[in-house]
Amino acid sequence: MIDYRQATVQQGIEPYLPLEEDGWEVLEGSPIQSMRFDQGSLENGPVLAIWRCTPGKIRKVQPFNEFVTLFDGEVEATVNGESQSLKPGDSYFVPKGATITWDVKKTVSKYLLACGEGAVL
Repeated sequence: MIDYRQATVQQGIEPYLPLEEDGWEVLEGSPIQSMRFDQGSLENGPVLAIWRCTPGKIRKVQPFNEFVTLFDGEVEATVNGESQSLKPGDSYFVPKGATITWDVKKTVSKYLLACGEGAVL
């Protein structure tokens, strides 16, 4: 069993691809993403993972359905023009094809489940 409880310190989150190579457009700052894949892969989902991003503003079209719970940080998330301030403990769903903008105020960490029909991407 993988422990995702809020108070659990998560280890093994490593630097990941530059955001631009992962489909993001960097709008402000110099944010850096990190990941820990716990189950599946982007080619053979579903994916259960932890994603972390340092402050900055980024945008992309969501390539998969994603359910998320933040466990650290602060972000203003805008999905298809609708903005929401998110903090630790908040959960949300972003459907495949939605445009999402993350304005990361304080390094943010989230648990995520990405899925779709067949391969995630």
